[in-house]
Amino acid sequence: MLIILPAVIALSAYFITKNPHFRPLGITYEKLAEAGLIATSGEIVALISIGSQVKSNTQKNDIRNALNVAFDRYNAKVRVKFRDTPSDNTVSVTYIVGRSQIGPYPFSQAAKGIKASVRAERMVKAHAEALEKELARKQTQSNSGSWFRVFDN
Repeated sequence: MLIILPAVIALSAYFITKNPHFRPLGITYEKLAEAGLIATSGEIVALISIGSQVKSNTQKNDIRNALNVAFDRYNAKVRVKFRDTPSDNTVSVTYIVGRSQIGPYPFSQAAKGIKASVRAERMVKAHAEALEKELARKQTQSNSGSWFRVFDN
């Protein structure tokens, strides 16, 4: 009884609130995304790491514009962020899409990661759309009893 009671209470709380955090041993990214508790953003973020020992005439605005032009050719948007790295003499680019990290690439080879990051963005967005369709399908099913909800998952 002491072993089963906490799981029964948690499962009951899950069925009442539909909050995946209460589901014992059943928290998945898909369930958290369905509940709207995590973001499934497919936004591309270009993280530019600039070493403190770099002596360059390139301005941050020029880098931002160059990346925007490159991503515009793929009909994609990018958000550029800059980070200073102490005791480093390199400039590198890392593309972050959702939970994926592409790179780091030396700035001279930054174009190598653009196509991969655009594909990752499209995959994340397609996955989010599929989750939304599945959620809509589940909501439109008409199950009349609570036992159907128990066996639905």
